[in-house]
Amino acid sequence: MIGTFIIAWRESIEAALLVGVLLVYLKKIGEEKHYFYIYAGIFTGLAGSILFGVLSNKMSFLFEGAGEDIFGAVILFLAVIVLTYMVVWMSAQAKNVKGKIQRKVNAALEERKLWALSFLAFSGVFREGVETVLFLWGILIQNQGASSVSMALLSGLAGLVLAVLMAWFFFRGFSFLDMKLFFKITGWILLLMSAGMLVAAVGKLESAGLISPILSHVWNTAWLIDDRTLFGHIVSGFLGYRAKPSLTEVLAYLIYFASILWWLRRQNPEYR
Repeated sequence: MIGTFIIAWRESIEAALLVGVLLVYLKKIGEEKHYFYIYAGIFTGLAGSILFGVLSNKMSFLFEGAGEDIFGAVILFLAVIVLTYMVVWMSAQAKNVKGKIQRKVNAALEERKLWALSFLAFSGVFREGVETVLFLWGILIQNQGASSVSMALLSGLAGLVLAVLMAWFFFRGFSFLDMKLFFKITGWILLLMSAGMLVAAVGKLESAGLISPILSHVWNTAWLIDDRTLFGHIVSGFLGYRAKPSLTEVLAYLIYFASILWWLRRQNPEYR
């Protein structure tokens, strides 16, 4: 699944770069002896992310029928909110992250609160891990029946490996690579995927009878791209495409992007 690959790649890059900044800065100031605290934070963050994934999976079995649709919609809405906020926040704050991390490292060393180094690594890895679990849940719910969990895990693992390699190359002397452009391009891809999750969430609430579709089918483009085919699922996952969308789904999609463009322009002058 391309979607799971991109999300795992993007989220893992953020975690890997944060960890890289911590390790490189400790080496720069001659404090390599404290690497242990960073590694401890990484492993506890990974363990916490896996535990969150296992618990959320067990929760899904508690819901049946309409409750299953509502649970799916809640997961999708959570994924949309977190994903959107993460992309917008990164567009405005990315340039300040490195300096903030270094200041926190200095404070931890000066006050001899070495556990704070572990917490810095843990919070970064755990946050990205939880976000990844939410997004992968969203994709699996959105494309229910179109792909297996094993394929999603393999795609996610491939994204993780590529992210670690990219971060390693970056800190090994390839810092000329334009990571800002990378985050901008992948940010727009993730926003498109987020719009698709939002439309899927609205569709599930319609199926559960909680909201009205207003108009069942605004158009029918199944003759061009059928969203029940493999290619249709890919287009649906990336663009939120529906062959027979309801008016509520169309309005949700348009309102989402209008809000995002306004928010981005407000947060970041580059989008004006």
